[in-house]
Amino acid sequence: MRTLLILAVLLGGLYLYAENFGLAVGGPPFIPVYYWKYSGTATKQLRVTGIADSVKIMVSGGLSEGSVTIEVRQGGQLVSAPKTYTGTFKDQLQYRVSPGLYDIVFRIERAKGSVRYDWVSTKFEPY
Repeated sequence: MRTLLILAVLLGGLYLYAENFGLAVGGPPFIPVYYWKYSGTATKQLRVTGIADSVKIMVSGGLSEGSVTIEVRQGGQLVSAPKTYTGTFKDQLQYRVSPGLYDIVFRIERAKGSVRYDWVSTKFEPY
């Protein structure tokens, strides 16, 4: 009985924390990220070599609140216009790039739901 009471208090505390400050649990690119009123920015680096000439980002998920914005940068400069997602979505972004180091920036604003991210450098194939 005491174990159930301790578990209930811990879950209640976790819920209050998530409601007031936001919570994100998961680990892209292999594990979906679950958001609860979370706001923040995550930056992942991707090295593009001479044999790969594009950056491909796959994103899918569903948000009941908030939004997720994805942008690709090289040396602080935008490679393309940022793309924002709300509601239910599944998309594949592909950008032609030259060899170098790129930053993939994920901006999350008051998101509540789950999102699965994956990114890779690959040969460019026209749609």
